[in-house]
Order: sequence, then C-alpha cells, then structure tokens
Amino acid sequence: MILNKLELQGFKSFATRTVLEFNKGITAIVGPNGSGKSNIADAIRWVLGSQSSKQLRGINMSDMIFSGTQFRKPVGFAEASLFFDNSDKGLSVDFDEVKITRRLYRSGESEYSINNKNCRLKDIQMLFFDTGVGKEGYSIVGQNEVKDIIDSNSVERRGIFEEAAGIMKYKQKKLEALRKLSNTEDNLIRINDITVEIENQLEPLRIQSEKAKEYLRVYEILKTNEVGLYLNNLEMYKKRIIKFEQDIQIISDDVKVKEDELEKIKINNKDSNVIIGQYEEEENRLKEELNNFLRDLETSKHEIILCNERLSNATNEQIKNKKEIEEYELREKELSKDYLTKEDRRKYLEKQYLSFKEKLDALQQQADDIVQSLSGSGKVLENSKASLMNHLEEASDLKLNINNVINEKQSLKNQIEMLESNISKIILENDSVLLAKQESQKSHLEIKKTISDITHARDKAKKDFSLYQKSMEQLRATEHSTKTNIEILQSNYKLIYDMEKHMQGYRQDVKAVLEKKDLDGIIDVVAKLFNTDESYNTAIEAALGGNIQNVVVEDEQSAKNAISFLKENKLGRVTFLPVSSVRPNEFDKNQENEIMSLNGVVDIAYKLLDYDRRYDNIAKNLLGKIVVVDTYDNAVLIAKKTQSRYKLVTLTGEFFNTGGSITGGTQHFSKVGLLGRQKQLERLDKEITDHKEKLSSTNSQIFTLIKQIDKISSEIDDLEKTISEKTMIAARLESSISSLDDTYSNNLDALNNIKMKKSDLSDRIKGFDEKISILNQKLEALVQQIDLDKLTISDYEAAQKEDTVKRDNIYLDISDLKVSVNSIEESLKSNDESLIRIGFEKQALVVKRNDIIKRNAQLDVIKNDLKAQIEQKSKTIANPQKTQDGLNQKIKEVADKRKRLIAENEDYIQSITDANKDIMMLQNKISSLEVVKAKTDAEMSSMKERMWDEYNMTHNEALQKHSEIENITEARKQISYAKGVIKQLGPVNLESIEDYARTNERYRFFLTQKEDIEKSKEDLYKTINELNTVMKKLFKEKFAIINENFNEIFIKLFDGGQARLELTDESDVLECGIDVVAQPPGKKLQNMMLLSGGEKAFTAIALIFAMLRLNPSPFCIFDEIDTSLDDSNVLKYCNYLNDHKEKTQFVLITHRKGTMENSDSIYGVTMQEHGITKVVSMQLTE
Repeated sequence: MILNKLELQGFKSFATRTVLEFNKGITAIVGPNGSGKSNIADAIRWVLGSQSSKQLRGINMSDMIFSGTQFRKPVGFAEASLFFDNSDKGLSVDFDEVKITRRLYRSGESEYSINNKNCRLKDIQMLFFDTGVGKEGYSIVGQNEVKDIIDSNSVERRGIFEEAAGIMKYKQKKLEALRKLSNTEDNLIRINDITVEIENQLEPLRIQSEKAKEYLRVYEILKTNEVGLYLNNLEMYKKRIIKFEQDIQIISDDVKVKEDELEKIKINNKDSNVIIGQYEEEENRLKEELNNFLRDLETSKHEIILCNERLSNATNEQIKNKKEIEEYELREKELSKDYLTKEDRRKYLEKQYLSFKEKLDALQQQADDIVQSLSGSGKVLENSKASLMNHLEEASDLKLNINNVINEKQSLKNQIEMLESNISKIILENDSVLLAKQESQKSHLEIKKTISDITHARDKAKKDFSLYQKSMEQLRATEHSTKTNIEILQSNYKLIYDMEKHMQGYRQDVKAVLEKKDLDGIIDVVAKLFNTDESYNTAIEAALGGNIQNVVVEDEQSAKNAISFLKENKLGRVTFLPVSSVRPNEFDKNQENEIMSLNGVVDIAYKLLDYDRRYDNIAKNLLGKIVVVDTYDNAVLIAKKTQSRYKLVTLTGEFFNTGGSITGGTQHFSKVGLLGRQKQLERLDKEITDHKEKLSSTNSQIFTLIKQIDKISSEIDDLEKTISEKTMIAARLESSISSLDDTYSNNLDALNNIKMKKSDLSDRIKGFDEKISILNQKLEALVQQIDLDKLTISDYEAAQKEDTVKRDNIYLDISDLKVSVNSIEESLKSNDESLIRIGFEKQALVVKRNDIIKRNAQLDVIKNDLKAQIEQKSKTIANPQKTQDGLNQKIKEVADKRKRLIAENEDYIQSITDANKDIMMLQNKISSLEVVKAKTDAEMSSMKERMWDEYNMTHNEALQKHSEIENITEARKQISYAKGVIKQLGPVNLESIEDYARTNERYRFFLTQKEDIEKSKEDLYKTINELNTVMKKLFKEKFAIINENFNEIFIKLFDGGQARLELTDESDVLECGIDVVAQPPGKKLQNMMLLSGGEKAFTAIALIFAMLRLNPSPFCIFDEIDTSLDDSNVLKYCNYLNDHKEKTQFVLITHRKGTMENSDSIYGVTMQEHGITKVVSMQLTE
C-alpha cells in the first residue's frame, strides 16, 4: 500500500484546491515558520478520523475550514482526500486504488467516503486497524508529540504499543462485546420485572375469566326472553299508533273547513292587511339597515387594526433596509480601495507596454513598407494573371452563349403556346371554387352561433361546479378534522376510563378492600370523594401524598372488619378514616387571617375541594393545616417569614414541611392523577358528543352536496360532448373554407405568373437577334485583351526577388519584440479583468442599494397611504351612537303606525280571533292525539334503544333472530332466574377472558425471551474471555519483540548505552502502564525526566523505529521531530530512514538541512498571499 497523493480544498490555509503527490522513498516538506507545513500533517490525521480539535491545533472543528483573509472571503466547507495504491491489497477492499475523503461544512455537518461512496467513521477506522495508521497509531507524529511519548505517564503511552502489537481490532471487538453485555444485563433485569408483574396478574385473571364465561351463558338466556317480550310490546304499540292516525285525519278535515271560513274573512278586509304589511316591510327594512350599519362598523374597526399592523411591518422593513444600505456602502469603500491599487499597477504596465510598442511599431513600419511594395507589385501580377484567365474564360463563354441564344429562341416559342392553354383551364376551375366556398361559409356561421350558446351554458355550469367543489373540500376538511379529534378524545377517554375501571395507580391492598363488596361500611377511597379544579390537582395530590389512597368508612367497626379481612388474607396495610370519629385539624381564626394576608397564598388546601359536606371533618383533618401557594419563590419567602411553622404546597407540587425541609422533583405517576379522573371523563364525554353532532351535520351537508355535484357534473359532460361534436363540424368547415381559399389564391397566383411569363417570353424573343450580334463583337475585343495581359505578366515577375530578402530579416527582429509585448498584455489583461470584476461588483452593490432606497421610498408612500386610510376609517366610525339612535327612532315610529292601524280594525280582528279559536281548539285536539301518538312512538323508540343499548340489536335483527313470546309467564320466570344469577356473580370483567388468554401468551413469550437473553449473556462472557486470552498472548509476544528492537536501535543510534521497556503490572498486561528506561553511553541508568531534550527526542525516535521494524506502517508523517537533534544525530536519523524507505514511505516536515539533503523529493511551502498556502514540488532523485 502506497500513499499516492493528498488533495486539499478549504482546509485551514489551503483556500483553493491543492494537490501533493508522494513518491516512494523520502519526501521533505520545507518552508518558513507559519507558512502552513504542519497543516499538511493535520489534514492527513483529520482524514483518518481524528475527532480532537486540540490534536489538530484548533479550538473547535470549525477552525479546520478556511476562515478568509483581508482579500478573500471564507469558504463554506473543508475537504481533504487521501489516495492509496492498493494493488498489493494491503487494505481489505477490492480496489486497486482507494480514495478516503472527509468533508466538513460550516453548519457542523461532516461526511466520510471511501471511493466517493458515503460511509461511517467506524468504517475508515476498521479499514486501517493494525496497519499502524490511525488516531492511536505511530505513523503520524506531530510537533511536540515525539517528546510526549517520553514525558507522558505510563498509561497514556499504551495506545501506540497496542496499535503496534496488532491488538486494536480485538480491543474494539471487546468494547463492543462489553456494550452488548451491559445492554443484555439491562434487558434481563427488565424481563425479570415484567415476568414477576405478569405472574401476579395471571391467577386473578383466570378466576375473573371463568366468572365471565358463566355470566355470558346466563346473559344469553336473559337476552332471548327479554327480546321476545320487547317484540310483543312493539306489536301492541304499532296497533295503537294506527288508531291515533285515523282520529287525527278526521279532526284535520274539520280544521280545513274552519280555515276556509277564516280566509273569506281576510279577503273582505284585504286593504288593511296590505297597509299593515307595508309597515311591517318598512320596519324590517330599517332593522336590516341598522344591522348593516353595525356590521360595517365592526368591519371598519377590523380594517383599522390591519392597517396599523401593515404600518408597523413597513417601519420594521425600513429599519432593516437602512442596515443593509450601510453594509453595502462599507463594501463599496473596500472595493474602491482595491480598484485604486489595481489602477496603479495598470498604469505601470501601460508605461512599459508603450516603450516596447514604440520599438515594435518602428520595425513593423519598415516591414509594412516593404510588404506594401511587394504587395503592390504582387497584386498587379496577380491581377494580370487573373485578368488573363478571366478573359480566356469569357471568350469561351461567349462562343457557348451564341449557340445557346439560338436554341433558346426556338424553345420560348414552344413555351408560349403551352401557357395559353393553361390560362383557360384555371379560369374555369376558379368559378367552381367560389360557389363551393359560399355554401361552406353559410353552414359555418350557423354552427358558430350554436357553439357560442352551448359554451355559455357550460361555463355557467362549470362556475357552479367549482363553487360546489370548494364547498366540498371545506366540508371534507371539516369532516377529517372532526373525525381525528373524535378518535383522539375517545382514545383519551378509554385510557382514563380503563385506569379508573381497573383502579390503576391504587395500591393492591386498597384495591382489595374496595373490591370486597361484602365489607359493610366501606364508603370509598379519598381520591374519589374529593374533587377540585384541574389547576389545583398537582398541589392537592402533593399535599395529600399517600393519604390520597386512605379509605373512608362509616365508623370504627367498619374499619375493624376491613383490617381483619386484610390480616386474614395477608394483603397489606391500609389507613381507614371513620366518618364518625375523625376530627378536624385546622387553623384558628388568627392563624388563618395571618396566612391569607401573605403574598402568593391561594387558599387553605381543603377550601379548594368540592365534596359532600358529610366528609367535612375528613377534608379538614387531611388538608386543614396545609396552605396552597402559587409559586416556589413565594413559598420560600412565606416559609422564611413564618419560620417554617406551616406546611406549604406550590401549584407545581413542591412541599414545604414544618421545620424547613422541602420535598420536590418528579413522581412516577401518570399524567392523569387519581384526583382528577372523573372530571376529565365528564369533560371528554361532552367534547365527544359535541364533535359527533358536528360530524353528523357535516356528513348531511356532504351527502346533499354530492348529489348536486353529480347532477351538475353530468350536465357539464353532456354540454362538453355537444361542444366537441359541434366544434369538430366547425373545424371541418373552416378547413374546407381555408382549403378553397388556398385553391382559389393559388389559381390566381398561377394565372398571374403564367400571364407574366408569357409576356416575358414574348419580350425575350424580340431581342434575341440583336443579342447575337453584340456577343460576336465582344468576342473580337477579348482576343485583343488576352495578348496585352501576357506581355504585362512577364515584366512584373522580374522585379519581386530583391524586396523579399529585406522583408525576412526585419520579421526576425519583430518576433523577439512581440514576445515581450505579449507578456505585458497578459499582465494587463489579468489586471483589467480584476478591475472589471471590481467594477461589476460595485455596480451590483449600487443597484442593490438603489433598489433598497427605492423600496424605502415605496414604503414611505405605503405608510402615508395607510395613515390616510386609518384617518378615513376613523372618521367613518366617528359618533356611531348618533346614527344608531336615529335608525332606532325611525323603527319605533313605523312600529307605532302599524300598531295604530291594527287597533282600528278590532272588529276584523275579533272575527279572525273567533275563527282562530275554533281552529285552535281543533288543533289542540290534534296536538293531544299527536302527543299521545308521539309518546307511544317515544316508548317504541325507547324500547328499540334499550334493545340496542342492552343487546346491541336493531328491530329488524331481532325479528330475524327471535320470535314473539307465546308463554309470557314462563319467559318472565327465565328472566328472573337469569337476573338472580347475574346478581350473585356480582361485577364481571368480560374483557378478562381475552385479557387472561393474552396475558398467559405474553407470559410464555417473556419466559422464552428470558432464556434467549441468558444464553446470549453466557455467549458474550465466553467471547470476552476468548478475546482477553488472544490479546494477552499477542501483546506479550509483540511487546517482547518491540523491547528487543528498541534496545538494538537505541544502541545503534546512540553508539552504545542500553534501553528497555517495562510493564508496571505484569499480572495485568492488558491494562497496566508501560515505562521507558534509557541509559545513553557514558551515563548511569536514570529517570527519563533527567535526560536532555535531544536525548529524549532521540529515545522517542528509537522507540518509533522499533515499532516500525515490528509492524512496518505503509507511510509515516514526521512533523519536525528532528528539531531537537544536532547535526550528527540528524545524519544518523536520516541514514536509518534511508535503510527502511523501501518498506515505508516517509513524509518529513523539517527545517534541517541534513534532512533535506537526504530526501528524494521536496515540496516547498510558502505564503505568496497572506493567509494562503502555496506549494512547489522538486524531484531530487531519478
């Protein structure tokens, strides 16, 4: 495996993409301090997965991203890639080249990839395990790290030994196994807890299940007989209803007769009714006007609020725009400064350019003069030769033209005869086309009118359809929202109901007492007897504490019986509160007045309860001396002020005891406390009912709307179909008319062309004889010109040779000057591009700034407009009471007129009143019958509802499954028997049948899980022991080799002495520390801290080389580890590197001349631009 190259972009000082290619052997990276050399080592360490910003010489990971300079903007991400030649398959992947990439964004997101495929950091770490490459490896040694190998304590330096010994992958597996073992033990504890809990539930559930099965058997007997009796009663009710309907019909006929008489009376006094009706209409109109005025008043107030909000938004936007303008102006100043710098450089380059250009222009003028001379004579020569060729071609063409003219004359005569025949045919065809076009146009107009009428009807239908669709969408959204709310509310209701039903949260001993129905005198648990507002639930429950599960009984005897029951069954202990003997425990009047005067006091706790006054002493006994305070801080102040004489509880549940102790934090109970369940159920039940009514109303509206949508959709389809058919007919007619127009137009064009062609041909024939004579004369003149051209060409060819030699010499001088001029032009071009870029950026900033200024002006206009609107609306709603009073006065006047007119028609009214009385009496009879009928209907409905509520059965289902009872007495006996058995059974949990089966199955499942987990735990212990055995053996073997190598290399580098490695605890080779012992030649064995800096560095280098000899790393990065060495030791260091460079690539960051001289290639690192690192490579060996 070979490191081929490193690519950097945006990493620290490498702002732009930089590539460093590495060859086999030794590569040195040199450059001045602060130029960015060590950033190369940091980049390699970073790509390999380092997570320590300190190790990478930064405060946090964002420091790895180029942060910008005075002239460069920061970049958005840092990226580094390492390319490896993997043809020897040193890395366990099936690629000959492997690319490892890491990318970090300013947002903190980080990406890793192998060969451009995203991966995890763990994948990269696993790839390099036991290669010596990695965060714990010895392949990358940074500044000061070589000294840390010696100076660090014995435990801290273990990492590089484990990497060299090749146990890191086993250690990683062991850590994973230990994590799994910890999780397994946690799972086992949870499983044990669950199985114990299920075992406690299983036997009670079995008893309840058998009891429920007996209940279902008896319940079926009760159901059969009661449903039969219901059917008997329903049949009797049906007969009664038929009789009531017949009586109602007879009386209704009498009412009709009376109503006819009343109508005759009304006709006789019709005019008075009309006037009264007009007054009523006027009164209604004025009331409508008053309502509209009040509605407009509210609208104006709302619009003023909206205008004020928009005014505030416009002001805020102007403030934001002002800040942006200031930022743009600051950037413009910076660009102007850059522009002046570039302009100065441009002037200098132009000055040099003019100097060279003058010299070039002088030589160019000489060359141009000669070229012009050559060009003049050359042009004349070329023109003469071209003239000769042209004249020869013209002579040939003239001879050919003479023959063509004679032939063409005869051809034209034949064409004229054919054209005359075509003219007659076209005239006949156009007459036929005009007649067909008139018929098609008439039909097309009729079709267009029909389409227009149908389209209008369709558009109206579509508009209605769109409105219905919008309404449907709104109703569907309402339906979905309501259903969702119902499901949530029902889920919450069931949760709380089940908790209350199964008494979840109560202790087992309390449950046992409450469920024992034959214990006399048991009233209930405290939690169920007291209620309070939900906002006080937490405080009251905290105040009650364990007392919330105390059981209230009638007297001491009842408590005694219950205690005996608990003792006999060994069910635990319960606190009982006899109503007859419990005494109140409350503050006296002075104490209560003192407490209520304190800031933050809500009330005495028992006063916040809602309960039967029969339990007043119990409430006062439990809560009579506990004060509820609104906040913790107020409670602290009250406790200090009263010297902790009173018990306090906050609304959030913190409890301040007398004496100063405070109880608080979280408790492991459900969100619904024991105290608040019944109120929650009542509230949820009401909300569910309201939502169901809303859902029913919505569904009804949807059903009606669906019918309307279907109807109008069908109409639209029919209209669309008709339009489509008519449009196709119109299109065919249009196509036919267009075709006829084209035919007619084409025929006219053809006719005109033929006539023009005939005229042209006639004219051409007339001039043919004259043309033949002219062509013969031209031919004689061309023969004379050809002889003259041949003489001119001979004279000019002799004069060109001398000027050609002078021209070539001058061109050589011009070529040299052009090279210099082009170089300056390139620099000018680069500088001008920078000036243009700055200019464009300034222009863009000016445009943005002007846009914002323009926007601010628009905002001023908007603000003024809004202020005007607010002022106008304010005037509109000014003094609304006056308008309202005026309208009320008009309404009163019209009402008074109407009442006076009614009073004048007392006789008419008396007649109507008598008739109405007769009608009323008859209608009262009908109403009485309908009430009786409705009552009977209600009883029938009630009976059906009872049948549904008790047996979940409709009337039709009952008729199908059951028949009427023939022996009613026997049926009632069966019902009595069934009810007696059900009463003896007492409360029955029907769900216990399914609960028992489910719990039993769950119990067996968890037992199986427990066995699997215990087996997994044994396997993990076995795996960890095996890994420990392998690691101990491997580490001991490799440690001995490293120790031997260390001593040998130390002696070689130091020319004598000795060194060794020692384990601090040989009984624990996997966890103990490692000490380094060294004795340079001529010195006593001594503490490493007493060695010089150079001796420490050389000892550390010897240790690194010892590891490399055992497990050669494919490449090593040494960052200035030779800094502390003198020249002779640098030479020894380099000789060792040269001896091993065939197995390992070495990349050395150095300032030492000796190291540079021994390198095969060098990269120079510099900062031509402040803050930006540039690299230059140099190959020193072939």
